Amino acid sequence: MRQTLSDHLDSLRGPPMRVFLVCLLGWTLSNLDQSLMGYAIPGIMREFEVGLDVIGRILSISFVFAAFAVVFLGMLADRLGRRRLFVLVLAVSAGLVGLHAIAMDIVTLTVLRALAFGIAAALAPITAAYVMETSPTRLRGVMMGLLQCGYPLGWFIASLLASPVMAAFGWRAIFLLAFLVVPAALLLGRSLPESDTFLRRQAANQAGDAMPWRAQLTELLTPPLRRRTVLCWLAFFSHGCAYAGTAFYFPSFFAEARGYSESAATLLVGIAYGIGVIGYIGAAFIGEYVMTRRNTIILWCWLGTAALLGLIWLPQSYAQDLVWFSVMAMFFYGVSAVLITYVTEVFPTRVRATGTALAGSSGLVTGFAVAPMVVAAGVGAMGWHLAFTWLVVPPLFMVGVFMLGLENLRSGVDVDVIDAGSPAR
Repeated sequence: MRQTLSDHLDSLRGPPMRVFLVCLLGWTLSNLDQSLMGYAIPGIMREFEVGLDVIGRILSISFVFAAFAVVFLGMLADRLGRRRLFVLVLAVSAGLVGLHAIAMDIVTLTVLRALAFGIAAALAPITAAYVMETSPTRLRGVMMGLLQCGYPLGWFIASLLASPVMAAFGWRAIFLLAFLVVPAALLLGRSLPESDTFLRRQAANQAGDAMPWRAQLTELLTPPLRRRTVLCWLAFFSHGCAYAGTAFYFPSFFAEARGYSESAATLLVGIAYGIGVIGYIGAAFIGEYVMTRRNTIILWCWLGTAALLGLIWLPQSYAQDLVWFSVMAMFFYGVSAVLITYVTEVFPTRVRATGTALAGSSGLVTGFAVAPMVVAAGVGAMGWHLAFTWLVVPPLFMVGVFMLGLENLRSGVDVDVIDAGSPAR
């Protein structure tokens, strides 16, 4: 019997909606924390008298650490539960971001940045697994997509808070905002129920069906998961290169290449991220009800590639920069709404967080580790415009190419069916 919209909405009542809202808020707060570094880069360069190449190394070091930390924490989430790791990751990473405000030298700042981002990166596979396992089947893609709106919302809210604070008190003061997230994480954890799907798997483990630590990783590299793991990793790596090569540098790009003040550049980026939420929501709905998620990812990436080229070369005013950045954010960044959903769907419950961490988040942060240094060197050698064109545009386009090699899975498949092997369209 065909379910109506009312039936779908009724299925959201109780734990599914509570898990979704808590995870969305947690993901938003985490991205708010992490975005502060991007907004502070011009001030950090000025105070510590370092160039963009040093900033690139700081970011790359943090991403290298994250590539390992996210897999370990993802494995812990598959063993200890989604709820415990959600609270731990959100609270600890926020506290470390707050400590950026008292860093007295560039080495201390580098260490704090590496620890903060490395731990925070694990929130992506944890919240994705959480929402994927608790959402009603026919709304899962939409809820997963809406969950990713926490990324642009975090950057948007951070810009509204950071812009006036930075103008009045300097870059250090904006990091103090992160300390507010620590008690919020503890409160969110109290209202968060554990995933029933995880609890069933945990009960099976206690009955003697536990998976060894090593097997959690090796299973991902055996048929039929190996091809999925490798191609998903390459797609996320390419997207990570494109993202890290631009997102943390855009405030500096607008300040140096366009000549805007630091507060004006911060506000432009934040507003565009807020508008970009439209693209996240659109990708989630189209991937669920109009096209498959794989095809939506390809379309969004290639439209984002075109919009990025437009942003780099065409604007002649602040308003035009805002329009082009907003369109780019809708597609380039908005593809995350379906990219993370796709990767969580291709791995069974017993290794879902581990698979999402290794094939998704690990590939993403490895791209993060490579791109900042490469783009920083490119900016020094070619300038902002050519560096973005030759070092960021190609990997973004390649995301769609790698996705062409993956299964065109049918949307709206039940979790139990996924565990048995997801059907293609």
